[in-house]
Parts: sequence; structure tokens; C-alpha cells
Amino acid sequence: MPAGDDSMPNSAGSVSRRRWKAVLLYGLSLLLLLLGIASVIRAQYQAEFRVAEQRLESKAALVVDLVESTFSTRGQSLFGLSDMLASGELPEQTALSERLGDHDRTLPYIDDLIIADLSGRIVARSDPRVGQPLTIRESQLYQRLLKTQHDFVVTPLFWSESAADYRMLIARWLKGPTGQVVAVGMARIDPHMLIKLVEQLELGAGESVAIIDERAQLLARRPASSFHLGDVIEATGTIEFLRDGALEHQFTVNSPVDDQRRLYVTRRVGGLPLWVVLGQSTSELLTGLVERLWPLLLTSLLLSLLGWLLLRHLLAQWRIEQVLRREVVERQKAEQDAQREEAQLQALINSMQDMVFVLTVDGRFSYAHAGDESLLLVPPEEMIGSHYRDLLPEPVSQYIGEAVERLAASGEPQRVDYRLELESAPAWFSALLTPVLDASGRMGSILAVVRDITEDRAQQVQLSIAATAFETHLGMMITDESRAILKVNRTFTQITGYTEAEVFGQNPRMLSAGRHDAAFYQRLWQQVDTRGSWQGEIWNRRKNGEIYPQWLTISAVRDDRGILTHYVGTLSDLTESKAAEREIHQLAFYDPLTGLANRRLMLDRLEQALISSEQSGEYGALLLLDLDNFKQVNDSLGHHGGDDILLAAARRISSALDDSDMLARLGGDEFVTLIREQGSDERGAGVVAQRKAQKLLSALATPLVQNQSSFSLSACIGIALFRDQVSTDALQSQAEMALYQAKSLGSNQVCFFDPELQARLIERTQLENDLSLALEKRQLFLVYQRQVDEHGDVVGAEALLRWRHPERGLVSPVEFIPLAEGRELIHEIGLWVIESVCGLLVSWAQQPALTELTLSVNVSPRQFQEPSFVEQVREILARTGAPASQLKLEVTESLFVDDRDDIRRMMEELKSLGVTFSLDDFGTGYSSLSYLKRLPLDQIKVDQSFVRDLLDNSTSSAIVASTIALAQTLELEVIAEGVETEEQRAWLLQHGCLRFQGYLFGAPVPLDDGIPALR
Repeated sequence: MPAGDDSMPNSAGSVSRRRWKAVLLYGLSLLLLLLGIASVIRAQYQAEFRVAEQRLESKAALVVDLVESTFSTRGQSLFGLSDMLASGELPEQTALSERLGDHDRTLPYIDDLIIADLSGRIVARSDPRVGQPLTIRESQLYQRLLKTQHDFVVTPLFWSESAADYRMLIARWLKGPTGQVVAVGMARIDPHMLIKLVEQLELGAGESVAIIDERAQLLARRPASSFHLGDVIEATGTIEFLRDGALEHQFTVNSPVDDQRRLYVTRRVGGLPLWVVLGQSTSELLTGLVERLWPLLLTSLLLSLLGWLLLRHLLAQWRIEQVLRREVVERQKAEQDAQREEAQLQALINSMQDMVFVLTVDGRFSYAHAGDESLLLVPPEEMIGSHYRDLLPEPVSQYIGEAVERLAASGEPQRVDYRLELESAPAWFSALLTPVLDASGRMGSILAVVRDITEDRAQQVQLSIAATAFETHLGMMITDESRAILKVNRTFTQITGYTEAEVFGQNPRMLSAGRHDAAFYQRLWQQVDTRGSWQGEIWNRRKNGEIYPQWLTISAVRDDRGILTHYVGTLSDLTESKAAEREIHQLAFYDPLTGLANRRLMLDRLEQALISSEQSGEYGALLLLDLDNFKQVNDSLGHHGGDDILLAAARRISSALDDSDMLARLGGDEFVTLIREQGSDERGAGVVAQRKAQKLLSALATPLVQNQSSFSLSACIGIALFRDQVSTDALQSQAEMALYQAKSLGSNQVCFFDPELQARLIERTQLENDLSLALEKRQLFLVYQRQVDEHGDVVGAEALLRWRHPERGLVSPVEFIPLAEGRELIHEIGLWVIESVCGLLVSWAQQPALTELTLSVNVSPRQFQEPSFVEQVREILARTGAPASQLKLEVTESLFVDDRDDIRRMMEELKSLGVTFSLDDFGTGYSSLSYLKRLPLDQIKVDQSFVRDLLDNSTSSAIVASTIALAQTLELEVIAEGVETEEQRAWLLQHGCLRFQGYLFGAPVPLDDGIPALR
């Protein structure tokens, strides 16, 4: 192998490594960018929270100072009570209470003043409604006052029955003129002063402020909420900092007041049992953060996109470099292969014993080769440039000239046999003249291959001598080594009915009666090849269809080198000797009345069928048929008349069966049919058996005339399918149970042993019956899917058939089209579709925007193969006046499997009317490129199964690219169906496909919506 071939894998590997390195580098860069963005976001998030904490702490300190100063002011008001004790002793109680009342009315948010002696007994108060004085010695306020080091103490919030509202108490020691403590002064405070205080604060967006006491009771909050004065705030964070007694605390939790997640900062108000709680909504914090991060994210996205475009550009360059290198290597390899093939061709020609000549179109030799130059009239080098008329005798050159003229006229190879007088002896030659076409398809030169047939002519003489001995009283047949018949004698014709011309070139299997399996013939020919001959009895078929027994002897003929050259067969007719054997066999295995197989033969064949079915895996069916009410017929006509009716019924049943089916009479009015090899699909086998049973019932339904009386027969049929191992008795029992079930339903009933299969068959039959009425009941309708060009402009549409069943809803075309083809409904439905489309084309012709659009219609192969299809289309076009050039018929590759020339002729006739053709589902079925170029096609449609996978499956993309290239070579338009993504469209457009159809451009729409949707 040249060195250039080894470089390709290395260069491909280098490009692959560079591609992976570039992709890896881009991935790492993208990862680092993402990590950097995450780090910035985290830092910004933490900074936002730190700033928010500092702001809340500052505001909390401010609120604490305000609250402290408020309570300090109220404490100072109590200090004024000391003036009432200027004497150092407590005045008389009534006078003291009056003076307290006067003092109370001058203090806001204080509704009661109280003075108690040092023992805790209340000696006076400003509000006389509270009842007689009591002691405060055991109260929590008095105990706190005893322990405090502050000037005054405050109680938590409590409910006051006299005020009918929440209140707080503030207390302090009262001193006399000498500075000695002489009493306790207390004031009952209205907590609404704190609400007024909070309302005067300025709060930012998402901020909140609240004041609570040591029992978590709410004193004031802003903004307002569903919580009111005195409500307990039961939140996890609140409970924790109250329990810990911390002076300051920060935490983040969902607010129990408005359920917003907030950052909270709490601070205790001096030595008072109060806490100030300031909160900031985290959503407000994140809003600002997100606004600042958008430019960063957009910049990162732009960098990622630029990196991806650069990576894609590099990969594309490397891919082009790899393709160019591959093309160079392939071109070098192609040149080397061409040189090698040329050398091999020259060596092959030199090894040929035949003579090879190349002549110009005017008859001069340009090349000459002879394995044996003694067969030439002149040496090869003297022939070059000479005319064949100058070298060959006049009669021979005349033969050659006539053959050249025929060759030029027909373009078909010509054979010429001639005789030359050589120096050694006369010799016979056979020349085959073949045209050599140039690039334009015209004959550029003539290739002549000449063979010495002198010995062949001598052998023909010997064969003519042997022909005389060939005509004997035995039939004789001679074949070549491939078993193609070469010669038969007159006795062969008398026995078989075939003349020599009718069997020449045929294989002897044409005589087979079908009574022997493949294994029998395999053993026969194996014995002939190994032992040289075979003889035995065999059943064959005459030309008139008669099957007859034959005694056959086959011998192999070999030449002196032991190479097989021919086979010789001798045969004799055993018809007469077999007649007696048949009569005996008939009595043993057949019913004497009807001539059908009897129970004994049926059981034997059933046993064979069960074994064959188990081995092959294919289903068979046993149909047990019983005539309805036959006893009444027998009683009315007598036994002889009843026998005539049975005989007629047997004939009708037999006529409704195929040759491969077996029919037997079990006795009385009971018949059985054995059906074999119905495929490996249980449902399909059931359908065949169901149809066969209905065919039998239909055959019996025609009235019979007996003794001038008309009788109508009916029957019930039980069906049992078989494939797996089962005994004949069990299978008969199943069929009998099915028959019993059928007879229980009435006359003319068919039942399967398997109830589930029977239900499925009934459903299929019902669907077939409904389909036969669907067109009449206007249940069928058309939808249209647009077809666009490379610019997205609509150039046409495809009409798609739909069936709206009144009970099932929309039935898939995959389900009902095969039913229509099976019931021959496809012809009527197909013509309705074409006529509907032609009617739409007529309406489009009146609208300038739609006059250039084409409409495609799918045509079933069954419909197209109808002999009258062309005439029917012609009549529809003439009757509707539709423009034929806008009608496009879509056909599939399966249409060209059989009768290709007839199909091509029909297409050409429709083409002459102006109708265009599109080859649908190209590449999924039968494809013959040699025949494709001869078809009058206008368009190739790429199947959607390839389009769906072309971006993910290299095989599909290669097939689509090849299909587009083939269409361009054949100058055909190409359209891709099933295009659903913009990526698929871009790929197809890049590879030269300019027409598209699929959900990317629009779903199929009904006729009423079709015209505006297509625009």
C-alpha cells in the first residue's frame, strides 16, 4: 500500500485530538466563568446582608433611645410626687388622693397615679374607681423595685379590668427633703404612646419595626398587620432571644406576622422588660442585587457565545482540512487502482484464447490480440490501421459489413459465423460484435471477440448422428450442467404434451406436480451427483394439468476429465398401472358418496399438519361445519334426495376452498376443512380462517333445486387455530366446542375456540363494514399540509385522507387504508380523493394568489394498477376542468416491483395530460436506479424516517445526502417531508434540498381552513 494511505489515520487522529483539546479548553473556560460569576454573586449577597444588618442596628439603637427617653420622662413625672411629701411624712389619705388626681390630669398617657408606703400598702391613688387601697408588697413590680439599681422599674403588658384595655406600670422610690426614702410612687401607663412613637419613625422599603415585652406580647408594630396590641408573637427566633435574655440578637426567619422572610435585629431597651425588633425583607435585598447582577450575567453570556462561535469556526476549519486530506488520499488511491485495473485487464486479455479486435466506426483495426497467431491471416502489427475488407475474403467481409450495419442501426450486439481457409486447414469462427459508446452515448468504436468453433462444428455433426438413436419408445430429455433442458424426443412429447420448443431452456421442475417436497428432490440430485444416476417413481404433471405417475431414470454425463457436462433422463408413463392402485386407495381413504377425504385420511393429514405447524411456527386452522336442520331435508326428500343435497353441498364447499386446503366428510351432514401455513401472526391467521368460513357459508346460501323444490342451506362453523404442540383429539374437541357455541347462537354462525380472538375478528369485520359506508355517509374528509420553498413561501400542499368514525372518533390511515385495499374499496375512495382535489384546484384557479400552487395526492399501488385508472383520471380532469399541471400524483416504490413497463406506460399517458409525479417514501422499499432514470418522475420525496434521524444518525444523513445528489443528477426536484425543527431545515438546505414539508411549517388543516392557512 502506498505511503499516502498511512498518513490518513494520523492526520485524522491529529485533527480529532485538536478538536477535543479545543472543546476541553472551551469547557474549562466556561466552568471558570461560571465559578467566577457564582463567587461574585455570593460576595454581593453577603455584602448586602452586612449593610442591611448595620442599617437595622443603627435604627434599633435610635428606637431604643426614643423608648428609653419616653419611659424616663414618665419616671421623672413620678419624681414630682416627692413635692407632696415635703414634710417627710405621708399626708392624710383623702387629701393625698385629691392632690394625686390633680397631678394625674396634667400627665399624658398616665390614667392612674398611686402612692404606697414602705410596707407596700397603697395609701392614695388618683383614680377612685379602682376600689379601696390594697397592698403591693407581694406584687412583681414591688419585688423588682426592691432589687433594681435603676431609678424606676416597668412591668410587662397586662390587661386592666378597670381600664378595659392593656396597661403597663412604672414605679420608683419617693424621697423626703432629707433624701430619705419615704414612699413608693407608681403610674399606670397607656401603651398606645409606643404606637404613636413607632408611627413617627421613617422606614425604608421592606423594613418593619416592632416593640415587644419579655412575654413576647406585641406593644407596637409598623407597618400594621393582623396582630394587635397584646397578641403573643410565637416565633422561633423571638422565643430564642427572649429566653437567652441577650441585649442584642440577629436572625433570619419567616415573619409570623406577614409570612415574609426577613432579616431581624433585636435590642433590649436598657433595664426595661422591652425589646425593639427591626426587620428587613430579604426579597427587597435580593431585588437590588439582581438588578446589579444583570449586566454581569449578560456580559458572561456574550463571552460564552463568542467563545462558542470561535470554537465552531475552528472545528469547521479542521473538518474541511480533514475532508481535503481525505479527498487527496482517495484521489491517489483511485489513480493507483485505475493503473492496477488496467494492468489486470491487459493481463486478462493476454490470457484469453479468443481473439480480440477493436475497430473504428469506419472498419479499421485499432487493436488486435490473438492467443494463437496461427489463426490470423496476417500478423497483429500489420492489421493495425488496415480495413477489414482489405484482409478478409469477399464473402466474409460482406457478412461482417452487414453485421456492422445492423450494429450501428440497433445498438444491439451482433454475432457472425464464417469459414476461413488457413494455411494448416479450414477453420470455423464465431465473431461477437459489440458497440463501445463514447461519453456522449454514441458508438465510438466496435469491439469484436472472435472464437475458433471448428471443434464445436465437428461435435454438432456427431450430435446429429446421435439424434437418430435418441428417438426410442422411452421418453428422453437432455439438460446441460445447470439442468436447463436442451433436447427432448417425440416420446417425451407424447407423454408430457410439451414440445421441444416449449421446454427448451426450462428447468425440469416445470413438470413437477407438487407432490414431492424439497427434501425429496435434494436427496434425488445428491444421489445423481455422488453415484452418477438415480431411478424411481415420481409424480409429474402433463401440459393439460393432468398429474400422472412416472418411472424416471436420471444419469450424469461427464467428459474425459470428469467434469459434469449434461444430464440424461429417460421416463415412462405408469398411469395404467397406478389406476388399479388408486381404486383401492379410494375405497380406503375417501367418502364413497362425495368423493371427499374420509375421517381416516383427514386424521392422517391433520397429524402431518400439526407436526409441520409446530416445526415452521406457522398457524393452521381446523373448520368443523355442520348443516343446519338437515334432518328435515332428509325427511322431506328421502335418503336418495338427501344424498343429492349432500353431494351438491360438498361441491359448493369444495369450490369455495383453495387447492392447498383439505376438505373431508366425517359422516352425515358434518364436514371438516383443514387450512395450513397461514403465517406466524395469530390475528392474521384468524382473519384468513374467518373469511374462509364466511366464504363457505356464502357458497351454501344459494338455493338448491331438487325435485322441482327449492332448498336453502345454512350451516354453523366452529374454528380452532393450532400452532403449538396439541393432539388431534384435543384439536377436534376444540373445534367441536366452537361449533357447539356457534349453533347455540342460531343459524349461519361462526365461532372461534378462542373468545378473545373472536372478539378481535368481530371488531375488524365491523370496522371493514363501517368503512364500506364511510364515503356514502360523508365520514371521510381531506386535510392539507403546506409545502414550502427555501424562502418559506408556499409552493403547494399535500392532500391527506382522514376518517371521522361516529363512535371511534378519528381512525388512523395506517389502520383503515390496508382495510380499504383488502376490500377493494381503495378504487372508489381514491377516485373520490382525486375528484375532490381537482374541484379545489378549479376554485384556486379563480384566485391569483393560488394559481401556481400544486396539490399532491397519494395513489395506492392497487388503484394505480387498475387498467382503467388512466381513463378515469382523464375523465375527472375533463369533467371538472381542473388544470392538470397543478395535480401531482405521489406513488411509492412498491408500485414498480411488478409490471414495471406497464406502469411506466400508464405514467407516460398521464404525463401527456400534464399530470406530474412524485416518488414518495424514497429509499424505504424497492429501489432500482437503472429503472428509476426511465420513469417520467418530476420529484423525489425523502421519507420522514430519514429526516427525523439525520442530525443524530450518520446512516440517515448519508442516505438523505445521497438521495439529494441523485435527484440533482437526474434533474429531479427533491422535497423532504417530516421537517420539524429549524436545524433539520438548515441541514437540508445546506445539502441542496429546496422544498420542505412538515410541522415546522404547519400542521395538516381541513378544507375549510386550508386556503387561508396556505396563504
